[in-house]
Amino acid sequence: MPDATTTTQPDSTSPVPRFRDAYQHLIDEIRKVPDADIVTINIDVPTAVTTVLGALPGILTFRPQIATDIPSFDLARLDKLESYTLALGHAHTLYLAASNPPESLVELSDTGTKARELLLSDASALAARGFIDGEKLKTLKGAHGYRNLAVDLFTLSALLRDNWDRIAGKTAVQSAELDQAETLADRLLTAFGLREQGTETTAESAGIRQRAFSLFVNTYDDARRALSYLRWHQGDIDDVAPSLYAARGSSKRKPEPPAPPPKAGNSASSEAAPPPHAATTSAANSGGSLPGGDPFAHS
Repeated sequence: MPDATTTTQPDSTSPVPRFRDAYQHLIDEIRKVPDADIVTINIDVPTAVTTVLGALPGILTFRPQIATDIPSFDLARLDKLESYTLALGHAHTLYLAASNPPESLVELSDTGTKARELLLSDASALAARGFIDGEKLKTLKGAHGYRNLAVDLFTLSALLRDNWDRIAGKTAVQSAELDQAETLADRLLTAFGLREQGTETTAESAGIRQRAFSLFVNTYDDARRALSYLRWHQGDIDDVAPSLYAARGSSKRKPEPPAPPPKAGNSASSEAAPPPHAATTSAANSGGSLPGGDPFAHS
């Protein structure tokens, strides 16, 4: 039986699936996430993944300012945030496949067929107007067969994503739909492969998913803290980098100043912030969490 790192590969003519590619490159790092850094998964993982992928281009526009104004910030982790997000998406796919074996191929196929029809319709219209290369649509394999359907979803997503600068605003397709189509294709290909090969253990896939989530959410929280520091006076942190916990009742009020970074070994997510008075007291004592000081500098 395959372990949690094993997934069915698309054939050599298909685009590289971003989600599984990131997962396979990061699996060793994911496995090494220490127990002390584990964060409980108490939000919807697919929603968190699409939220961060949508916010990431805007977040990265602040990278030069972060490098200049917060020299102690770990830019290497910020640069890997997209990969962490994609890897979590695939880890979640493997978890679903293991915990509900086999995931309904019929249901996935029905959903995938509808997504393929929509993307193909939009891609065909864009090709007719010369915005994308219509010749690439001729490589589609058709909706018959689970593998063919998955490959077509990857192909259409990649084609539209590669031309996004040209087609944005000229089509009803949203960038989040491309992420969702890829995720769906990944689930379909994984479920098909597991049906053929057998399933991994649920405990193993759950553990890897939790470590992937912890790596993802801790990195994103650090990015939000940096942006909160930079954008404190503008008060637009939730517009630039939305809270992953917003659906659980967080308000739109201006947040408290970013608290000092956790000490090594502290696994608490920054979303579970201390009470306002505690953050204020800590800030007053450290002098590093308010504008004018480096919020990531350790004393």
